[in-house]
Amino acid sequence: MLQLVSTVLYGALILGVLVFVHELGHFLVAKWLGVRVLSFSIGMGPRVFGFTRGETDYRISLLPLGGYVKMAGETSEGGERTGDPAEFLEKPWWARALISVAGPAANLVFALFVYIGLYLVGITTTDYSAHVGTVKAGSPAERAGLQGGDLFVSWDGKPAATMASLSDALDRTALAKGATAPIALAISRQGTPLTLQLPRGDALKVAEGIEWGTDTEIGKVLIGLPAYAAGLRDGDRVVRIDGKPVTTWNELARALRAKPDAVVALEASREGQLFTVEVRTTPEGFVGISPPELMSYRQTFPPGRAVMLGFQQTFATVGQIYAGLWALVANPGRLGESVAGPIAISQVAQQTAASGVNELIRFGAFISLALMAMNLLPIPILDGGHILFSIIEGVRRRPLSERTQMAFQRVGLFLLVSLVVFSFYNDINRVSQRKRAEAAISKRLSNPAPADTAVSPGHP
Repeated sequence: MLQLVSTVLYGALILGVLVFVHELGHFLVAKWLGVRVLSFSIGMGPRVFGFTRGETDYRISLLPLGGYVKMAGETSEGGERTGDPAEFLEKPWWARALISVAGPAANLVFALFVYIGLYLVGITTTDYSAHVGTVKAGSPAERAGLQGGDLFVSWDGKPAATMASLSDALDRTALAKGATAPIALAISRQGTPLTLQLPRGDALKVAEGIEWGTDTEIGKVLIGLPAYAAGLRDGDRVVRIDGKPVTTWNELARALRAKPDAVVALEASREGQLFTVEVRTTPEGFVGISPPELMSYRQTFPPGRAVMLGFQQTFATVGQIYAGLWALVANPGRLGESVAGPIAISQVAQQTAASGVNELIRFGAFISLALMAMNLLPIPILDGGHILFSIIEGVRRRPLSERTQMAFQRVGLFLLVSLVVFSFYNDINRVSQRKRAEAAISKRLSNPAPADTAVSPGHP
């Protein structure tokens, strides 16, 4: 019960803030352009509580499914339009387009400032020990004398005990043009300190022959992805994929990437007992698991750099979101695996919060951009549909007929309601599918058999 309450609260926090930002964009631009705003609502449906100031009723409504800004004269139905210059439909097409685009723009600006702020105060990044798993025969790493189990300590006098510090040291080596002296690599081998001398020509190639020793324990199962539906848990250890042993995370990742959009038999260990699930990989060859966060470091940036990185992160994320939407158009069969509603967003928010406030804020920025992208789709009743109608009016020098607009609005309403219902169904089905998978695994582990297989529901 406590977990349910926590999930609901995290979801309400994220979605409430982002809906407020979105509707505030519409509200501010409407007021700026002289449109009379009748109500500003967070949530839909019946009014729960609020207050009235001036001409506007500020309210919290019952259903947590978005929000709205109600403007005078938004439609011609029911005598709403009276010809008052302060009515929405009395404004020129470009003003209506600006009001419509203001909500998505507010989500974009909000995410941009969040990313810039995170880079200023410090981005927390997961780091891993520079622990050698295996060394490829004939590689520069083997020629240098590296062996499985070695722990990096320093590289050319600079710390290199973690992957991040090693990467920084390698970058410095790459920038040292004209240097010829060998690189001193300090390592620890079974507790004994050693120093290896690497020819500078081989130094930057050393990592190519190393399988890093991050083992195959699952640190986090990402909600909504195939491993979640299959019933895998944090702490499970993957031992085989399609019958082939995997001992490092790199081997595991390569084995999955080699089988994109395919059903794989994934054998895992839980508390010393083995079980097998069948998991369908994504088109990119992922199943939605990540290694344990063994350590982390925080990196801050000066203002100029933070602004540049904030812009890069914002527009890279927008590109990823639209690429994902295009992938759905190209392959609608994956719609059920990709659509997430308020329940899934709340679950992910709760999971993300466990990694720290910074991660929760970063997730909020991502959802803000997703909200922007969805609202800009040219679907009637969404902001994108209103923008499209306004632009058509600007090009034609006259609006579409009210009958045509209403027909499109009804289609848009049907699509939107269908999407909301489907997202709730998908969220509930995803949770129930995981429960069934967990029950199947638990039953198998309590009654072990030589040929143990717990097949996740929904897969053959």
